[in-house]
This record gives sequence, structure tokens and C-alpha cells, in this order.
Amino acid sequence: MTTPHTAASEDVRALLALEESIVRAIQARDTQALQGLMAKDLVFRGVGDVETDLTAFLANIAAIPGTILSVESETVRAHVFGDTGVLTGTQRARVRLPDGTEVTDVGHFTDVCQRRDGRWWVVLAHSLPAPPPSKPD
Repeated sequence: MTTPHTAASEDVRALLALEESIVRAIQARDTQALQGLMAKDLVFRGVGDVETDLTAFLANIAAIPGTILSVESETVRAHVFGDTGVLTGTQRARVRLPDGTEVTDVGHFTDVCQRRDGRWWVVLAHSLPAPPPSKPD
């Protein structure tokens, strides 16, 4: 028998697995895999309050300059509210630019997911750069 607590735990695991799949797809620039994780009506909101759709989101991933060395999620948390799931955390990406310079990009994200036809889809993704670390006094 599935209890509400068991179902919630399964949903949390499914959402965390979804986030891990997103991270792997971004690192591989696998836009086809990403498309299979994002709802067709995805809204991505980033810097400057600019909103884009799924097509633009995928194009932006494909257009990241240089070589993606690693993508990791940190402090990821999943919350379930009925058929809505919310993932929050920090994403750290290391990229080697065409001139050989390596940069690390750190951003905070919120992914809103919706259960549709028995599976979770990202319907809204929000990402903002993390503030630079404060310098000790």
C-alpha cells in the first residue's frame, strides 16, 4: 500500500533524478536529452528578467562558448505540492573558453516542475548568477 509519505518520497527522488539528468545533459550539450526533460511550454527566466521559450533555451545551451569541463548542482532541494514540484539549488559550471581561459560560473536556480501524464516535466526554470564571494575584512 502506498502511503502519502511514501508517494511524496518517491516524488522527491524522481525530482532529484530529473535535476541530475538535466545537469548531465547540459554538460554534454545534449539538447535532445534536455528537450525530453523540459515541457514544450517551458519558460526560462534569466538575467535581466528576460523570458525565453524552450527553443531559445536549447539554442542558448548549444551556444555556450568553449568546452564545458564540468557542471555540478549543489545544495539541491526538492519540494512537492501535489502535482507541482520545486527544485532549488546552486549550479557550478567550469568552462574552458576558446582562448584557453578557464572560468567558473555559479548560479542559483529554481526549477518548477509539473506532473503530466504520470511524469515530471520542468515548466519554468529561473536562474540568476550567484553574488561574488565576500572578501574577509
